[in-house]
Amino acid sequence: MIRLATIGVAGIWGYVFSRWMSFDLLQEITQPLIVAISIMAAALLVRLNRGMPTLDWQSLEVADRKLLTQRIVELSQEYMFVLAIEFATLLLLLLISVTAGSEVRELPYASEITLGLLGAMLGLSVSRMAYIVWRDTDIIRLQKKLIDDSADRQAIEKASREAITTAASIRAAGLKDPSKPEVTSWPDSSQQQ
Repeated sequence: MIRLATIGVAGIWGYVFSRWMSFDLLQEITQPLIVAISIMAAALLVRLNRGMPTLDWQSLEVADRKLLTQRIVELSQEYMFVLAIEFATLLLLLLISVTAGSEVRELPYASEITLGLLGAMLGLSVSRMAYIVWRDTDIIRLQKKLIDDSADRQAIEKASREAITTAASIRAAGLKDPSKPEVTSWPDSSQQQ
């Protein structure tokens, strides 16, 4: 569902670029676009360098731990996919800026196709970056849940150990039940009259 939405966003950007962008206008905004995409790529490289979070793995349930590591690996694969898109977009932008679109302008429909492709790649880069931010937030929520559940289990185990220790120390003290007085009934006064 999300992937279809990002493809839709890329298609819209591609259409907008092919209809309303010109090579003259693109020449004016090429440098800011290159800087923006380079910053996004650098951010992805930093996130990719992060690796797995440092948690006490022994305190997590096996199924929860496997779910977390699977999601982190999937997110790393998404980083690589978006990095590839961003590098391809940077190459296209650099090619267009170096040639100033002169060769493309001479071919029929080539400028619309080139601008549409560039717009689609920009749209895909931006929408996938938004998806990555959402996935990072999702993984942070999962980590919070796993850490909280682990802390709750440890607190319950600690309270159980303390209760067992307290009960054992009471038994070891040799405390006995106090003797209870014998239960006697009151004499029935109605029969004596």
